[in-house]
Amino acid sequence: DSSWHGTHVAGIAAAITDNGEGIAGVAYNAWLQHVRVLGTCGGSLADIADGIVWASGGAVPGLANNASPARGLNLSIQGISECGTTYQTAINSARSRNSVLIVAAGNHAVPASLSTPGNCQGVVTVAANGPTGLRAVYSNYGPATDVSAPGGDSTNSELDGILSTINQGLTTPGAPGYKMMDGTSMATPYVAGVAALMLTRNPNLTPDQIGALL
Repeated sequence: DSSWHGTHVAGIAAAITDNGEGIAGVAYNAWLQHVRVLGTCGGSLADIADGIVWASGGAVPGLANNASPARGLNLSIQGISECGTTYQTAINSARSRNSVLIVAAGNHAVPASLSTPGNCQGVVTVAANGPTGLRAVYSNYGPATDVSAPGGDSTNSELDGILSTINQGLTTPGAPGYKMMDGTSMATPYVAGVAALMLTRNPNLTPDQIGALL
């Protein structure tokens, strides 16, 4: 069964707003481009790297070029490892085309320097705070993080999660719905949404300038 994780993340970043329904997305007038690189059975690092390159407008063998490259990439994914060449090369490729990468710090309650791709160079790594504004119990932490955003913390109440879009279907799309979730995955699209708003005001901002402003 699908958790609709990507749908939940997408809603936080860019759900339609001022329509009297559901939630308000951070970058409510942004165009959203979804690039699927993982599924319920996992996926490969090669697919993630290709997704980063393709989304930012780079060439990937076997695929038509992206006609509308994304300026902001949200990566609500995590693993415990060093940032290897495959990840870093893809990130460098996207940055060379002026795309900023906003990345989850991870949910293992360990230093974020252990979690990839948040420990890669040239990304904005996002930790999670709970409803009190303090670090959520699960959130990775430390100097490898750049900023924190609301990620929910349902330790004391299920109402302390982050409400966003899901789908009622089990393995295929059904009726739309809403659900609380916790995680640095939820914090990351808040920051990606802010980055999108910044680019709306000034499309000439570079990834480094966006990171510094954040």
